[in-house]
Amino acid sequence: MHTLKKILVSAILLGGIYLCFYPIALSPVARKTPPFPGLEGPYKPNQELKKVELIAVPTPGGPESIVQDSLGNFYTGLDNGDLLYFDAQGKQQSILSNTGGRPLGMKFSPNGQLIIADQKKGLLQLDTLGNIQTLVDHYQGEPLRFVDDLDIAKNGVIYFSNATQRNPEIVENEAWEQRASGALFRYFPKTKKTELLQKDLFFANGIALHPSEEYLILSETFGLRLHKYWIKGKKAGQLEVFVNELPGYPDNVTYKEGIFWVAIPSQRALSIEPLFEMPFLRSVILRLPEAVRNAVVPQRYAMLIGYDTSGKVVYNLQDPEGKYDYITSVLQVDQKLYLGSLKEHYFAIFDLNEIKNKE
Repeated sequence: MHTLKKILVSAILLGGIYLCFYPIALSPVARKTPPFPGLEGPYKPNQELKKVELIAVPTPGGPESIVQDSLGNFYTGLDNGDLLYFDAQGKQQSILSNTGGRPLGMKFSPNGQLIIADQKKGLLQLDTLGNIQTLVDHYQGEPLRFVDDLDIAKNGVIYFSNATQRNPEIVENEAWEQRASGALFRYFPKTKKTELLQKDLFFANGIALHPSEEYLILSETFGLRLHKYWIKGKKAGQLEVFVNELPGYPDNVTYKEGIFWVAIPSQRALSIEPLFEMPFLRSVILRLPEAVRNAVVPQRYAMLIGYDTSGKVVYNLQDPEGKYDYITSVLQVDQKLYLGSLKEHYFAIFDLNEIKNKE
């Protein structure tokens, strides 16, 4: 019995030493998260998104972002690198090409070329013959590890985000460590030059230019903020908060008719947010099995928010049961919203004419 006690004590001590001191790849720091506005007022739960129409896409799915060309055709990228074409009803689907990576955000340039933010390959261009060209995949000799979203000015200049420089296969590391490594860039097609506009962003993600092109709206997924980055005028080059109290983690941002549409793929992990001010405790958790960390991942929930240019909520569309889960993008075409998801095997269409809770 005495020997058994010694073994148990030793095991407990060794376990404690492991949890407290075993080397890990991350170095957590303290950071206070933005306030949680609560699911009330402009963010009051509703069931509007139960009305979405689901359109299946080829395996393996994951239509993260959707874009429309000048002829009314639609395109999206799938998890295996495929670029998918379809019509306004989601029919006549065909594979145009494959990036060899993971296509995320995409937009058409003024000259009709499809520009793609590819997580693995960088900023790409697809021509009308289906050929893919790399525009940017490095900056100052360092590879860009997670090119995420983009928007394009009328003169063809491309604004794009690089979400993180950490392991792109474990995006949650940016949250667990609380060390920002994302950035906002600008690419000039005529000179093929890339300019760093803003660094130290917490998972820089969605980008949407205002039609005036005086500024753009940028989302920080793990920063839980929307920013306004000024391009022209006296504030040019400045970053200021656009919305600082979000009900969930923001993803892609698009603009249409006075509205900045923001996809909210996941609700906030409120149970662990206090830990973001406790770096030592987070380092202990990071030594536990991955399944333990995954247990705090929020459940299925569908949400997207439409803000006016002052940051006021105009549209609040939700489905607490998450019929169409993990919405990562919103594209408004007339009175239809085309919704993408990083995880689903469908894209979805929502008819704004059926809305009941417009604020």
